[in-house]
Amino acid sequence: MPTAANERWYANSWLWMEAEGYQYDRGTGDWQVVADPNPDPARRNPRGVLARTGGLIARRRVNLAQDNVMFRFAARRYLGASGPPLLPLLNSPWWMEEDRMVLLLSRARGAGVGLVEMARRQLALPTAWTDADIIVRVNLRPGTLLAALAGPGLTAEGGGERRIIAQEAPHLLIDQLYIPGLGRHPALARGTGEANAAAWFDAASATAFDPNHRGLNP
Repeated sequence: MPTAANERWYANSWLWMEAEGYQYDRGTGDWQVVADPNPDPARRNPRGVLARTGGLIARRRVNLAQDNVMFRFAARRYLGASGPPLLPLLNSPWWMEEDRMVLLLSRARGAGVGLVEMARRQLALPTAWTDADIIVRVNLRPGTLLAALAGPGLTAEGGGERRIIAQEAPHLLIDQLYIPGLGRHPALARGTGEANAAAWFDAASATAFDPNHRGLNP
């Protein structure tokens, strides 16, 4: 099998930690993972040492190619002012495949809940983390192979809001993808995520949808 274009980032342990929800901050002359300040053991991460919120349970590797249609909820305010307008919204490691997007739509309709609200519940997306007012759809460039971490999400807290992922209800879990080499993690050199997004995604195939459109909601 051909080597994935992001193989060296897939092997980066710091990016795995971001995928699993560990929090980081800049230190003196360096950056470091943040200690967990929560005194409530039930609200701490399983190891009880480092701050952890959101992210996913990395269960397996997924190889993505041109035939994988990718979706993500994003914030419209980050749309580009020049160049391919959707390119800034492609620079994120957090994605889901088409079948998960269809499942979200189905669950929103079945529960009589708006699509954005269902996404916040099922994907653990606090309002402080994302406006979730735009959905981006894109294909990979022909000939590009990417490695991603896949697994169900974890409970996330942000801005005083807690979005709970109930691991005891496995039939309700929705797998998410983390694609190492995208985003703005300190383990990536400045501009790396942007360059990788431009190289790996077929910007011409990128389209955007309003998740609040009547046709996408009950």
